[in-house]
Amino acid sequence: MKKIFALAAVFCVAATLSCREGGEKNVQYVTGEKDVEVAESLMKRMPGKGGSMAENMIFAAKELLGTEYVASTLEEGGREQLRVYLTKTDCILFVETCFNLARTVRDGKNDFQSLANRIFETRYRGKCELYSDRVHYTTEWIRRNEKAGRVKDLTLELGGIAVDKPINYMSTHARSYKHLSAALKEDAPAEERAIAKENLETIGSVEKELSEQPQTWIPSEKIKEIEDRICSGDIIGFMTTVSGLDIGHVAIAYVHDGKVGFIHASQGGGLVMEQPESIADYVLHVRKNCQGIKVVRPL
Repeated sequence: MKKIFALAAVFCVAATLSCREGGEKNVQYVTGEKDVEVAESLMKRMPGKGGSMAENMIFAAKELLGTEYVASTLEEGGREQLRVYLTKTDCILFVETCFNLARTVRDGKNDFQSLANRIFETRYRGKCELYSDRVHYTTEWIRRNEKAGRVKDLTLELGGIAVDKPINYMSTHARSYKHLSAALKEDAPAEERAIAKENLETIGSVEKELSEQPQTWIPSEKIKEIEDRICSGDIIGFMTTVSGLDIGHVAIAYVHDGKVGFIHASQGGGLVMEQPESIADYVLHVRKNCQGIKVVRPL
């Protein structure tokens, strides 16, 4: 495995707000000096335009093996900012980063600003001002990116089922989220409480919209039947049985040596790693509270 990168001091890069070639606008982001170095070095070595999204995603995933798992990375600081890190990650950030590294090099770019621009597109709904501007549920991330033509959800095509399951975990567990909890505290400062209420209302609206469509997944016991149709680079969502929640974990499929496995940022392992088990065996014998998977293909 690659050596875990040392964390660097964080700094903020100001947005120019001027249009770049192709009409692309630079966005403001927060990162570390080492993160910029790692990202740009990695992108310069990726297959780029000559490689497929899948090839570039797997290249990035393998290069990031050993990166430290750090929970709640995006919750840092007192206000919402686009945070881009390659020296620390959690499961969704790992997949999102590899996905956008691949998109960036496919577009013929290898600079950190271009990467940040693409992460902004997939992480936010057009602005980055409040906590609720961020896409929190993986279901929304998938649906938004499918609508934008960036991915295709293959779950039903592979024999998945559709089930009505309300999504409301964040609003029903608001006390567990520091940017929402003040909405429920009578003694919270007025401004803090008002912002928290706005965040909670927005997230509640998002949850309602997500719940209007059924959740889809391939049941655990059927995964082995369709494993040969999963390709390296596919995004795998592990569906949770937890009430009100959609996807409990995400990974990147990695097919080699006759095994349909995956690479992920493992909380239990504490780093980005290739899981020893196949996807089917992981769901059946390792992953708790998992009722199946989604398969989403980057385009």
